[in-house]
Amino acid sequence: FGLSFKKGDTSLAATNFAMSEDLHALGFVFLGLLLVSLAELPNAETPMPATDEDTIQKLLSEIFAQDFQAFREYVEAEDVWNNLVKLLDEKDGAGWTVLEALYTAREKSAENKNSLNIVSARSLLSNPFFKD
Repeated sequence: FGLSFKKGDTSLAATNFAMSEDLHALGFVFLGLLLVSLAELPNAETPMPATDEDTIQKLLSEIFAQDFQAFREYVEAEDVWNNLVKLLDEKDGAGWTVLEALYTAREKSAENKNSLNIVSARSLLSNPFFKD
């Protein structure tokens, strides 16, 4: 991810790295929670699509190459996740914006490693998705 630390690197770079790693991991936990908790299976025999972290990582990184619109279309195609799509689409897709910001936090940190211009939990909580 373009992050390396050498003698003389600022503590700001290390802090940004740690925060972005936490936010990236939170993105997987949050998405997994939403996928499972908002799923509507038609009956008990219907299998749940895979929602483990490895599957989500493969979908977002390898299959959709961080294209959240394509990932949204994949999720939308699964009837079981209609409630999830509706929730994330509210407020002009604010939920998708949050997920994308969490997932790409690591890359953004690598681009701005000695900057205060990175994704933060505080900035994400000000997203319309978390507002009434």
